[in-house]
Amino acid sequence: MHRDSENRSQPVNGRDVLTADNVVKGTPMLTKRILPAAFLAVAALSLTACGSGVENASGEEQTFELKLASYQAPGAAEPIATEKWAQQIEDATDGRVQIEFFYQEGLLPGAETLQGVADGRADIGYIADSYYPAQLPLTNIAGLPFMTSSPEAQGRAFIELYEDNDALRSEWDAQGVHVMTWAPVPPNVVAMKEPADSLADLDGKQVRAIGYSAQAFDLAGMSPVAISQSEVYEALQRGVIEGTSGGSLDILTDRDYQEVAPHFMDLNSGNYAVTMNVINLDLWESMPDDIQSAITDASSGYLDTYLEVLFDQETAACEELLSAGGTVTLLSESETSDWAADAKPAVKKIWLENASSASDADAFYDTYSEVLAGYEADAKYVPAIQRCADSE
Repeated sequence: MHRDSENRSQPVNGRDVLTADNVVKGTPMLTKRILPAAFLAVAALSLTACGSGVENASGEEQTFELKLASYQAPGAAEPIATEKWAQQIEDATDGRVQIEFFYQEGLLPGAETLQGVADGRADIGYIADSYYPAQLPLTNIAGLPFMTSSPEAQGRAFIELYEDNDALRSEWDAQGVHVMTWAPVPPNVVAMKEPADSLADLDGKQVRAIGYSAQAFDLAGMSPVAISQSEVYEALQRGVIEGTSGGSLDILTDRDYQEVAPHFMDLNSGNYAVTMNVINLDLWESMPDDIQSAITDASSGYLDTYLEVLFDQETAACEELLSAGGTVTLLSESETSDWAADAKPAVKKIWLENASSASDADAFYDTYSEVLAGYEADAKYVPAIQRCADSE
């Protein structure tokens, strides 16, 4: 049965990342996993210990007890990968760096995590670009449809651009944080109450859509509806909407949407967000070289670890969908191509307007597209919804 809690920003299967019901305004999503109240109380009381980097008794070495704020629930792909990463750092530094996790907003609300890390309320934070369209306009390029369906390629592109592109790096430096890991979200999936095989079957349908995808859906003839994830299950159940998007395969099944909208579709519109772990910039720059090196080395393998964990989570989600009697449909490439021909330039124009505060957004779009295409050529990740369709 569906079990969502109201009025809390919570993760869904570890990646409650599309928290905006439009490009400008962020609206947190909810989950059916709730940590005990005692845990959250302890987390709140722990604020005074946040951000310690102190010399030991001999004055020779610094140790760092870092607090990581996340809106996610433990046990999903990104938290599992991050806990492995944290253990690698602890081992590599002989325990001089230890990371304590505060899940499900136990330390900071999801929409405040970027600022909370910058001002020191947390040392590290897990964030999604879609929470911060105004602060991170260039990074929000990750949400543009028809750019890529490969989290692997997108992740490697952001890793490279963060290191080499001055405009993107300046965007993050201006927020007072340093990005340590990147975890892109898999392709957007649409879950419908009734079977649909084509865009014509979706024409006029009331479909929950968010971010830049809503613009593309509108151009395809759908009627995008902006509601929060916490309202979706009931809205589907009552017939207020006929379908929902803004989630990958594992996110939608984690919310039990297969119970009320069991017909899942891949419209080939691609990825819709990117997430990352960031650390307070002043804290990062104060760390000794050997500590920075240990963290950087662990971070270099993070994306591979994340993708391995994600693969397992997605496989389980497919099995859950099919065992519930759900179906999987892939939109034909010809239909996607015709749709994208109109929608891609239209959505790009909207993004450029939103990114007008950034220096030369046009040039960044071209650079991002070129770097992304280079990594797509070698990417091995196959979107989960496609793997699921093959297993039917």
